[in-house]
Amino acid sequence: MDFAEHLEQKLVSLFPDLDQRASAEVELGRYGIGDHEPEAERVRLAILKLAGDDLERLRSNVRAAKGDYRDVLAWAEYPAQMKADSWRLPEDERTRLQQADLAQYLAWLE
Repeated sequence: MDFAEHLEQKLVSLFPDLDQRASAEVELGRYGIGDHEPEAERVRLAILKLAGDDLERLRSNVRAAKGDYRDVLAWAEYPAQMKADSWRLPEDERTRLQQADLAQYLAWLE
């Protein structure tokens, strides 16, 4: 998956106003500058998914990612599994949740 390409497309669609988009890009750029902040494009895309077009939520999710990027990835990419404590569920239910999360994420990317 080309996270950088999806990131650019989502920025344009969520922030059609150039000034707001520039602000969003500055905020997103705060993540991924340190060695302890891996997978910058993937995490930034997750931040956008969680924030939508709300700059304050975007800032909040950047702060969360800087604390532990795995939380942001889990919230954005695995929402049903995170809500369901999927590790306690039978295998078939976990599989169903995994498929639902993947379908939801791919639909959001379109």
